[in-house]
Amino acid sequence: MVDKTAVQGTDQKPHYARAKVACAYFQIARSTLWQWVKSRQGFPQPLKAGEKVALFDINAIDAFLKAQAAK
Repeated sequence: MVDKTAVQGTDQKPHYARAKVACAYFQIARSTLWQWVKSRQGFPQPLKAGEKVALFDINAIDAFLKAQAAK
């Protein structure tokens, strides 16, 4: 399980994780994560680290979701 207390603000360095870890952190399915990537305007895009490897910035996604909740 990922420790949510480690991520608090956008001033922290990027914390990259693969899709499986990002999904565990946000408690969502992989299909939900990829749907957010494709359909949410302004959603942080993953970095391609290889042909089949995408890395997600946990801090950026957390900040995005908090900003969306504040609207």
